[in-house]
Amino acid sequence: MRRLFAWVLIFMMLIIAPVQAFAEGTETGEAGDDSFVTSEPEPTPVPGNIRRVKLTIDNENIYKDMAKSYSQGYVPSISGGYAVVVLPLLCDGELRDDRLRAAVTLGDTSSSPFVGKNYEKTVSLAAHEVNGGKKTVQGYCVSFSLQLKTDRYNGTYPVSVRISGEDQNYEDVTGDFTVFVTITDGKDPNAVPTPEPVKEEDIVLGPKILVQSCEAESLEEGGTPGKINAGDRMQVKITLENTSKTEGVENMTVTVGSPGDGFLFTGASDSTYVDSLPAGGTVDVIRTYTVKPETSAGQYEIPVSFDFAYGKGMTGTGSGTARVDISQPLEMEFSLLQMPAEAVVSDTVEVNVQAINLSRAKAYNVRAAIEGDGLSPAGTAFIGDLEGGTAQQIPLQILIAGLSQGNSFYGPTEGKITYQYEDGEGTEYSLEETFSLNIRSPFSDTPQQPEDEPGQWWVLMAVMAGALLLIAVFLGARKIRGRRAR
Repeated sequence: MRRLFAWVLIFMMLIIAPVQAFAEGTETGEAGDDSFVTSEPEPTPVPGNIRRVKLTIDNENIYKDMAKSYSQGYVPSISGGYAVVVLPLLCDGELRDDRLRAAVTLGDTSSSPFVGKNYEKTVSLAAHEVNGGKKTVQGYCVSFSLQLKTDRYNGTYPVSVRISGEDQNYEDVTGDFTVFVTITDGKDPNAVPTPEPVKEEDIVLGPKILVQSCEAESLEEGGTPGKINAGDRMQVKITLENTSKTEGVENMTVTVGSPGDGFLFTGASDSTYVDSLPAGGTVDVIRTYTVKPETSAGQYEIPVSFDFAYGKGMTGTGSGTARVDISQPLEMEFSLLQMPAEAVVSDTVEVNVQAINLSRAKAYNVRAAIEGDGLSPAGTAFIGDLEGGTAQQIPLQILIAGLSQGNSFYGPTEGKITYQYEDGEGTEYSLEETFSLNIRSPFSDTPQQPEDEPGQWWVLMAVMAGALLLIAVFLGARKIRGRRAR
């Protein structure tokens, strides 16, 4: 029974298969001349059947920069602070454009003996001489020179080389290879570290800027050179010096302040920019001020500050003072009071010398002296110190003596009074004034005949002329009579 069932099954398969093939051929065929043309479709490639291109290390041959082959235990060479890693690769197929990319991974740079850099290159297919030029191998020879740290430690360190490329079917071809680098010229990692001596940093002394001098000049017309009075406009020239013998300064800003409340700054800015100041060089900074009239006499300090750059990006600052002397101008007025127009010999005349201080400054040692022919003053009229805005007078007695010049002891004489005073700096000033005095005789007070009036003189002359005329007439008439009598 089983054999019968098997034969039936085989018979049915033999009948169904041709019928199915005929039906498929009818669906895909073309009609023409009552016939059908059939073709079998190409089989679809199965992914598992694609042949992969592989890269392998050539471990039999010795390439350039290699002392041994990989099968002999190749170790990268160390020379001149570099480790030369050679990775010779053989390809069992074709790569696209006959080239591949190689990149190195160094791992943790803190413990690695290598200087951290990006190592990546393109390697092309080439014929390489191997084994000292005995033969040539077609392949990809990857070579990297890895820079080593100067403070590296001895040991064996892995270097990973990542290979990537594409075959002719654009399929990726990759590979990861590890090469071990042995360091023998570094530090012993097991040695006990000895503390390195601390190197003292060299002390770099920056340049020092000083106020070398200060010159003040009055801008008022007719001003005294080198002297500034309260109320004047003044110009101050401050000279700064770079005292360094080797270091210049750059980008220096100089700021000059005000000496005090008694000064008004008349410039646009209190700062000056100095592009550069060489070693040992000087620079002038000029400022103008108006000194208030009420500013007291004395020495005032002008604050000066500056900042600058020098060397390789270093900066410095400094400050100083410039000094200027201010004087209060003295203006004095003197008068000689109660001086008579005439005096008698041997009399004593008392006059008053008056001094008025019209300025704000104090006048010192104010005094007056009188001299003249026939005048004998009793010393010098000494007033003393006189505050600003005050007045004082002092009497002075003068003995009237006879004139020593000329033919008479009496008559007019010319006198001179000299006023002298000093300012707070000890500078002495002097003023002179003249006067006239008539010296009379002590007997000039006796009564005198009244002088004839001018009209009486002419009358007397007329009378005398009339008398003379009458005498002449009389004498003439007498002479005529004598002639007739004869």
